[in-house]
This record gives sequence, C-alpha cells and structure tokens, in this order.
Amino acid sequence: MTSRYGEFDSLRGVAALIVLIGHYMMVFPSYANYQYGSNSPNMVYFFKESPLRLIFSSGNESVILFFVLSGFVLYLSINSKKFDYSTFLVKRMFRIYIPYIVAISIAILAKVLLSHTELPFISTWFAKSWKSLDTPSLLIQHFLFIGQYNTDAYNNVIWSLVHEMRISIIFPVLIFLFIRKKLMYSLFWLGGLSLLTTLILYVFGSGLSITSILLSLHYCTLFLMGAILAKYRHELFAYASKMRKVMKTTLLIVAIICFMYEGIIGEVDFLNNYIFRDYVVSFGVCIFITLSVSSQKASRLLRSNILTFLGKISYSLYLYHLVSLFSLMYLFYGKMPTLLLLVCSLIFSILLSSVAYQFIEKPSMKLGSYFTKTKRIDTIEETIEAKRKVG
Repeated sequence: MTSRYGEFDSLRGVAALIVLIGHYMMVFPSYANYQYGSNSPNMVYFFKESPLRLIFSSGNESVILFFVLSGFVLYLSINSKKFDYSTFLVKRMFRIYIPYIVAISIAILAKVLLSHTELPFISTWFAKSWKSLDTPSLLIQHFLFIGQYNTDAYNNVIWSLVHEMRISIIFPVLIFLFIRKKLMYSLFWLGGLSLLTTLILYVFGSGLSITSILLSLHYCTLFLMGAILAKYRHELFAYASKMRKVMKTTLLIVAIICFMYEGIIGEVDFLNNYIFRDYVVSFGVCIFITLSVSSQKASRLLRSNILTFLGKISYSLYLYHLVSLFSLMYLFYGKMPTLLLLVCSLIFSILLSSVAYQFIEKPSMKLGSYFTKTKRIDTIEETIEAKRKVG
C-alpha cells in the first residue's frame, strides 16, 4: 500500500475552503455575535446549529483536521529508514516558513497601504484585524514566527502555523517517546499525555494567548493521534475496506456528528470545553481519514480534478484568503453589495493562491529538496574520504 495518499491533500483543500467560508461569514454581525441556544432561532441558527454547520461553521474543526493529518504524514517521513533530523527540519522549514514569510509580508504591506481608510463597524471579529500599531517588536515577532504574539494583527489564521512549526521541531522526539511497538502501549502513553496536558491547561490555562506553548502541548496529542493512525494504517485501512456499505455509512454519520460536536452540544459548559471538543473532533477526523482511503466512492470523489486542485493550493488558500478579504473590504465596502464583495474575494483568493502555489510553494519545496540533497552528497563524500584515509 502506498505511503502517499492523494485523498489527504483533497481533505486539506476542503478544510481550507471551510475555514475560508467561516471567516467570510464572520463579516456579518449577526453571525459573529451569535449565542448558542438562542431562544429565537433565526437564519444564523441554521448555519451554526443545523447540518449546515459542517460547511459554514467548522473552521476550528478544520484546523484540528490539519493537525491530525500533519501527524499522520510526519510519522511516515520520520519512520523512514533514511530519516535524518536535519534533513527533516530543513524540508519542514522550507515547506511551512518560506511561504508563510512571503504571505505575512504581503499581509503587512496590504494592511499599511489600505487600512487607513475609515470603515463603519462591520463585526466584532473584523474589528480585531488590521487595527494594531505596526511596532518594530510586533513585526519582529511575526518574522520570528514561533513565539507568543498577537496573530490577529495582520492575518488571523497564522496562530495554527505557530503550533504546527513548534510541534514539527520536536515531533521526532515525541514519536520516540510515545509511539510504541504495540498499539495498547501507544494508546496508554497517549492517554497519559492527554491527561497531563489537560490538567496543565485546567490549572494554568486561564487567559492563555492563542499561541501559548501550553496549547502547543495540547495539540501535540492531536498530532500523535495522527501518528498512531499512520503506524497501523495498513491493518486499519484493509479492515475498513472490507466493511459493508451500511457500516461505512454509519461510521461516516458518526464522523460528521463528532465534527459538528460544538454545534450539537451548544451551551452545555462542561461538555463544550474546548479540550474535550478537540478530542471528539479528532476522533471524527480519524474516521474521515480512514474512510477517505478505504471507501472507493470517497477515494474517487477526493481524487476528482476539482478537489485535487483545491488540495494543491490548500496551504496558500489558508494563508491568503484573509488578505484578499480584508483588502477588498477596505477597498469596496459600501460601494458594492457585501455578498457580491465576498464572491469577488473568493475568486481573488483562489487566483492568488494558485499563483502562490506555482511561484512560492513549489519553488520553496524544490529548494528544500535541493539543500538536503546537497547535504547528503557532502556527507557521502566525507564518509568516502574518511574511509580512504583510514585505508
């Protein structure tokens, strides 16, 4: 069975599109300020607490999907016989950081050029962005990337990339410590780490920054869930592929319910705790990942041309959709209907992401491969030279 799954790229693409839709909906005050369990359901209710939530209100859940999928994919590269930590880290940096640094530079430039225009109040969410003073310390924090800082200043989505990069740096160690030969032991150690991080967050979690290192510890457990899934993928995917259609359909329904957990639970405080929610959503994500490969219909759908294209540009779409939205809002808000403005922003986001994928992402990945290939050649030459001297 292949170690490269095209279905996962498409899952990322769909998740990135869901994040985009959720952010675009946040432009509307009634949506941004909606309270769960409202006694007078309105149109927003159907976007938040009905099955429509899966498309319109699952941005946080989509980020959880990114984390679990990253754990799956990183495990495959780390578990390779040719694994080299420095090579892994260089490739990871070129994959995540270089496209990020270009995108955040464009966001800063757009903010400086456009945000001087006075806009009427749009929504509380929109009011958080492009309002901060462009201080040297804020700019340095953004370029250093993995510290704790105000990620709402220029591009709200980058908080998840801070955690992604931090965890990538230490993930080989986490694999060594927590992923064992037997599944029972892997689950035992994962459960222990989950309990520990939950306890830490309950004790010290009040008023945490969204880029807090303590939250990175929590998200480590979601990466490890993906890693365990990757370790036992052959057996799991083979078993799931033999399931009857009714069983696969049942599992899909369970996955959707888990993914929509926050909207279903609503105002039940204990059950709607974000830590518990993340684990429930992650369980649903694991089912999605399994079905995406083991179900022929799901695999065929995810390998369609449209979703494959969306998967290719998913990282750039995630990075640039808010830059597109904020820019067009400052340029055209009040001059054209908001809905039309959002449609134009969607089209511009896809075009911008396509360009970024071709001219930033792909060259960055090639550069990462080039530098690591050069390193391997140098290492081989040094080994041969050392043997020659000894001989």
